Amino acid sequence: MVRLSSRMLRPLGAGLLLLLVILLLLILVAVGWAYSAGIRVSEPGWQHGLTLGQWRVVRDDCVAAKGTDLSIESVWPLNVTQQTLALYHCAKSDSAQTSASPFADGLPWAPPFHLDVVELDLAGVMDYPLPVMMLTLHQQAQHWQLQASAPHVALQAQYQRASGAWEASGEGALNAVLPDWQGHWQWRGQGAWLGEPAGEIQLDLDSAGPVSQAQRADLLAQAQFQGAQWQLEAGLSQPLALNSDWQLTAAEPLSVSGNGVALARAKVALALAGPLGTVTLQAATHCVPPENCEPKDGADSPQAIENGRGMLRLQGESLEGEVAFYWQDRLLVLEPASLTLPQAVTAQWQEPLQIPMARSGVTALPLALGYQGLKVTTGASEVQWALADDDALAAIEWQWAGDVALHGQWQGYQWQGAWQGVVGSHGLEGAPLTLSARQGSDQLTFRLPVDTLQQAPYGAEASVAGSLSGYPLEGSLAFAQSGAGWAGTLQANTVLPQFEQGGQVAVKAPWSLVDGTVSVAAGSQASISEGLIGQVLIRPLSLSATGPLRINEQGISGDLAIHSEGLLAARWRLPPISGTATVEGDQIQSRLTVSEWQSDLWANATLDGNGGAKGAMALRSALSPAMGVGLDVTPRQGQLEGRGHWQWGKTLKASGDITLTETDLDWGSVTARGAAAEIHGEYHDGDIQISSTGPVTVHTLDIGTPMTDLALTVKSDLSQWNVTDLRANLLGGYLRSPSLDWPSARPQPVVISRIDLAQVAALQNPSPVLLAGRVGGYVPLQLGEDFMVIEQGRLANEGPLSLIIPDSSSVQSMAESNQAVKLALDSLSTLLISDFQARMGMNKAGWLDAKITIKGENPQRNNLPVVFNYTHQENMLALMRSLRIGDEITEQLRTENQ
Repeated sequence: MVRLSSRMLRPLGAGLLLLLVILLLLILVAVGWAYSAGIRVSEPGWQHGLTLGQWRVVRDDCVAAKGTDLSIESVWPLNVTQQTLALYHCAKSDSAQTSASPFADGLPWAPPFHLDVVELDLAGVMDYPLPVMMLTLHQQAQHWQLQASAPHVALQAQYQRASGAWEASGEGALNAVLPDWQGHWQWRGQGAWLGEPAGEIQLDLDSAGPVSQAQRADLLAQAQFQGAQWQLEAGLSQPLALNSDWQLTAAEPLSVSGNGVALARAKVALALAGPLGTVTLQAATHCVPPENCEPKDGADSPQAIENGRGMLRLQGESLEGEVAFYWQDRLLVLEPASLTLPQAVTAQWQEPLQIPMARSGVTALPLALGYQGLKVTTGASEVQWALADDDALAAIEWQWAGDVALHGQWQGYQWQGAWQGVVGSHGLEGAPLTLSARQGSDQLTFRLPVDTLQQAPYGAEASVAGSLSGYPLEGSLAFAQSGAGWAGTLQANTVLPQFEQGGQVAVKAPWSLVDGTVSVAAGSQASISEGLIGQVLIRPLSLSATGPLRINEQGISGDLAIHSEGLLAARWRLPPISGTATVEGDQIQSRLTVSEWQSDLWANATLDGNGGAKGAMALRSALSPAMGVGLDVTPRQGQLEGRGHWQWGKTLKASGDITLTETDLDWGSVTARGAAAEIHGEYHDGDIQISSTGPVTVHTLDIGTPMTDLALTVKSDLSQWNVTDLRANLLGGYLRSPSLDWPSARPQPVVISRIDLAQVAALQNPSPVLLAGRVGGYVPLQLGEDFMVIEQGRLANEGPLSLIIPDSSSVQSMAESNQAVKLALDSLSTLLISDFQARMGMNKAGWLDAKITIKGENPQRNNLPVVFNYTHQENMLALMRSLRIGDEITEQLRTENQ
């Protein structure tokens, strides 16, 4: 037995501790390298090997790749299983763009490994949709093998690092990569990838075409490349249907070749026909001498770069023009041309455009573009581009520099604008873009500082100032890319010219644009500040979106809240108004409420798309004294209901019915109690017509002399009033008139009958005489705008009358003052009247002249016959006013005493 002493164990422990420290240092170095390389991991674990719940690779704050459920089952050979793997495009940093391609001489050496990915998502790095695929990548002895599959798609590839030989193939259904197409595709290729790449690729499309089209075609394309040299040949069995009813036709097989981006040989005869017209492209190599068109052994020799000519021709209802071009010595030249494009767009250049066929170059671009009445021209304009020679897949860096001018007539406005600067793959620089529009007194100036323009996501902020339809306008529009669309904020300010003070309008609306639909965010608001119009104070008013407002081809849809603080005049006020409105395309429904008045208004509208609208409305309101503050008429109580229809085209047209029930009104000293009416109204371009439906009734109308059970029909245009079938009970009798016009040019008959003289005498309190009996007659009335005339009115007794003059101190005083007066009073003290005749007239000032003849007997004087002639003059307007005031004072004193 070997015994280990403490002296022997001490070195062994130190060695194990040193090994552990080294292992920890290696782990820390690996973790530090991974973090510096942008690798981030989470949810680590161990299950038959290392597992990671999630991981991602970050480069310059951009996620280049991420995955879930990674499992390392063995280290040698490395065996990795990945549940999901997604790749994304990230812009390269400046250092990455200048570095050489890491795979210039083929795939690098790698240890043996096996990778399985259950779900591979390449949508973030491809410009067209690809299905999520299952991937297997295997490498053993530097022999690479790849297999990828998805429903109806299969891909295979392999690569021998020693020889550089590669092979690849794939096939599948077209709708797996192009959802709107059907048919079958197949491709295969082979070559060498060791230093300078070389190979050939063949693509077959069988029965290809859009699902919406019945036309099908077969396409065969073959490509060969070696280094920068390439050649492509393709042919169509029959016209190939494309989307939107377009068809591509090849009159002869396509054959082109070149060196990098430079075109060498070409044989092209293509035609694209569709709803807008036909586009044909013809090009052919032009060799001098002809033997130069024969293939050359040296692909890099000058003879390999040839020249040729072609023509691009546009024909059709929306297409017109042709562009002749030729290429020679790595230079493509477009001859001067004038083109008409869809949507009335035109393009022309008057000098040849010389475009170098190189990875970098510069060319002048003197263009003139037109749209309807607008024209855009470029001044000192040129385009530069560059593509790094060491990375054929890098994005092209390009730049346009120059100045642009716009002018012309469009939508009734004269437009003018200018901009000078630089725009390219690195963004924009230059002066603010300015644009002005003028039409009569309307003038708007738009300004867009280019430093507000953003890159990926793109956006900017523009401002506008000027006047529109007499309204001063100032505002801004901020916009930026957001997800699959655009978003921003619209702000605008103006002042309503109807306001003498105040009346500022402010609009603030966050918005977004996705798939052709503009959404205005909830909370967006338009408001009008407090201001004066004449002697009326308009309190603040606001209109706000209670939910998103959507604007698209179907119109506007959404909900709005309306609130106004009301109006305030010297003697009148409108309380606050609140309400809602719902818009759905061309349909609008709204409700407004005046809470203090218990008033509700409902309205709807249908827009016709030509600036017109029509709809219906309804009104319900209680009548209260607050409504008449400061007005000539004060409603005391009652109920008002109405409904009608309206239409707006070039003018406003409306009709409706209003119903009044149990209504009490005060009009100065005139009172109406228990009024009821149904009124029909018509309005057309300023012309108003109203008429009663059935009789207008008033239980009591007091004009100094009370009338009861008043009934009439009325018709008016608010300047001329016509009353028919007028009936009322008056002083125990009644009043009738078949027709009264106000204002009238001549007297109109009014008949009164059965007037109780006792009630007439009671109008004066206390009454100086006692009367009994009834009278009636004929009173011709002329009603002016502010006067009433009675012309030759007559009254007579309708049966026996009686007159008694009570013995009072005033009567005794009159009798004692004059013997003749005493004799007359004695004769009239008690009188039975058999004949009463009265003739009267009243002028515009209200003075009544009356002549009265009374015949009768005094039974207290042995039936003494009496004939009494009497004339009287009185201002009836003052009398009725004093009687009314006296009644009001009496009523007030009676109330106070109670």
